[in-house]
Amino acid sequence: MSAQGELSTLEASGLIEIAAIQPELEYLFRHALVQDAAYATLLKQDRRVLHRAAAEAILTLHPNRARELAPEIGMHFEQAGETARAAEQFLIAGEHAMERFAGREAVAFFTRAGDLADESQVQLRLRAAIGGAQAGWGYSEQAAFIERLDNAVTAADGADPRVLAQAYAWSAFLRRGRGEVPETSPQLKQALERASALAETLDDDGGSALPRALMGAFTAMTGKLREGAQHMSDALKFLEGKADPVSTAMISDFLAMTYARLGDFAAAEKTIADSERLAGTGDEISRVDVDITKSTLELERGDVEAARAQAQRCAARAEDLGAFACVVASNVTFGAAALAQRLAPAAKPALERGDEICRVNTNMAPMQTLTRALLGMARADTGDLQGGIAEWNEALAAARRMDDRYGEAQTLWARARAQTRGTDVDWGAALADIDGALTLFEAMEAKPSLARALRDRSRALRAIGRVEEADAAEVRALEMGRMLGLRDAPFSRPPSAV
Repeated sequence: MSAQGELSTLEASGLIEIAAIQPELEYLFRHALVQDAAYATLLKQDRRVLHRAAAEAILTLHPNRARELAPEIGMHFEQAGETARAAEQFLIAGEHAMERFAGREAVAFFTRAGDLADESQVQLRLRAAIGGAQAGWGYSEQAAFIERLDNAVTAADGADPRVLAQAYAWSAFLRRGRGEVPETSPQLKQALERASALAETLDDDGGSALPRALMGAFTAMTGKLREGAQHMSDALKFLEGKADPVSTAMISDFLAMTYARLGDFAAAEKTIADSERLAGTGDEISRVDVDITKSTLELERGDVEAARAQAQRCAARAEDLGAFACVVASNVTFGAAALAQRLAPAAKPALERGDEICRVNTNMAPMQTLTRALLGMARADTGDLQGGIAEWNEALAAARRMDDRYGEAQTLWARARAQTRGTDVDWGAALADIDGALTLFEAMEAKPSLARALRDRSRALRAIGRVEEADAAEVRALEMGRMLGLRDAPFSRPPSAV
């Protein structure tokens, strides 16, 4: 009897059923127990032979669908005992999942590939460790990804320097993201040095682009905005179309956020458009990332109501997706916008949720500093001054420990604003905090924050009778705000209305 005849007999008996006709005819067992029973009748050696034959058959019959079918091919090779070939297929499956922005699937495939790789598959293990970090850093605690990267680079003699540079860069990015600094973390220091040294040895800009982009991202995150933006912008010229789309879209989002903090809103809008195009074919998490970046731009530009509404929608979508990094970022933006509108009761639960996720689900040290700074303000505005002080103390300690100048500046400014909203205001203390924040904002070229903090300085100076200085600060604030095109009051009012 032919194979088709045997299949027809099994179908008629009710043991199997047609699963698909296109692009190929596929059958499934009607019940998993039937499949288990049939499988159990085979000897172990026979199972291995059949699994190997199945893998080879899929590769031979479907060469154009090899990437799509890599998970099934990998499973068959694994069951056949050919773990090295299985690792190759699971790596392909992970890369294919990344191309579709299917992050959770990709992490599972990359993890399996790394676990199955043998000692000779140095390059594969490196690529699997990098892939897992790329796909999963935003919704998982980063320790496991760092451990896999460290293990892979330790046994990476003879590896492609491009791949090795990426591995060190991802290790540095993740370590920096959870608050490590080179002065106290030998592992971070080594990762930074090795990533830089390897990037310099590469004979083309494309090979060093991703390491430079990642280093630029965490440089910008902690306050070196102009330097970080330059690194990311230069690297993106070589990344698009060459690197995986997840990394390219992620760097685009970081760059747009950095431009917004610098007050270069036109560049931010253009970069967001590029990121939106990259994410357009991706999964929902990628699109949420872009929308969070849009809300950040609206907040920096002064469209506070639009920023709050957009961030609120993003937070809900991110919660449904289990995208922890997106949940934190959207709640921070929502909280900042709500506090700008003096809606502390609305800001407080959102910021508490962001802080909870930072502590439990993922390490995002710079974002956690911002969360605590704003949460301190929300607590103080709702009557819990001692709770606010505790949050500010934690935020300042963390920011200074990891040289996060942006987080330090935002914490000082948040504390000053909260102090001036009370009934018994210590204007001297508030002014000291504002001046500390202004020094940092000026050095970072964080112009939107600088303009608004100058406006607050004018109020504080006026309150303690230093009128001429207050007038000068106000004039500078308004000139800067109008030059940037800030849309919140008083910058949006014509000069005669102020």
